[in-house]
Amino acid sequence: MTARPNSKNAEALPENLSELLRELASCGHHGARLLERTGLPRWAHGTLFRLMGFVAKADGRVTELDIRYGESLMRNLDAGARQRRRLIRRFNAGKQDIIPVVPLWFRAISRRSPDSALRLSMALAHLCYQDGPDSAARIARCHTAIIATGLPATASNRILQSYRGKVWITSPGDGTSEAPLTGLARACQVVGGKPSDSLETLRQAYRKQRSLYHPDRVQHTDMDPDLARARLEEIHKAWDLINRRHPETR
Repeated sequence: MTARPNSKNAEALPENLSELLRELASCGHHGARLLERTGLPRWAHGTLFRLMGFVAKADGRVTELDIRYGESLMRNLDAGARQRRRLIRRFNAGKQDIIPVVPLWFRAISRRSPDSALRLSMALAHLCYQDGPDSAARIARCHTAIIATGLPATASNRILQSYRGKVWITSPGDGTSEAPLTGLARACQVVGGKPSDSLETLRQAYRKQRSLYHPDRVQHTDMDPDLARARLEEIHKAWDLINRRHPETR
């Protein structure tokens, strides 16, 4: 038997939410890094991956970034071969769900001790902010899924707002990269390419990324202008680094 989300959930915020949000920020708002640092009980892994499948399918298809993020999570959770197969099955089951499926026992535990549900929800919310502007469909599903775990809607809003305030300047990758723009590879990722690309290919990718966040284009979309400006600045910094360090410029 599973629990359905309650839209009227208006409970007080969990006491440790602010502390975990600070930890999330220190991890660069990368869900896999957060769980690597704080851990997640094994009994919560299956629920996390089923909800991930539910959220990832919001836009109609699972992306390569979703798969890479799932792989990163499994590594950071030290999942063995048998558990990996189980988690993949749970993820695939979640893709078929039309509502978030959360066991009643999980919801009961969350109400008594919300810590694990909070960490799960922060890792889940990562799927909504992986690459560029957020997906409204994913955010809606993620919000519903977080409430289904037994957390109040106010906690879901705080978690999603924290991610929204973080400007993703690159795809999250596998969770092993350090801070942004630490090297050529990272800079190439920011502009949408890879180190093996020619300088001309990277220039074309840079121009494409730059056009997406140009003020003239942003004003005709619902993208936050401040976030767009910040991302555009990072793209310019990345291109400057590429121009200085790409082998073809030597």
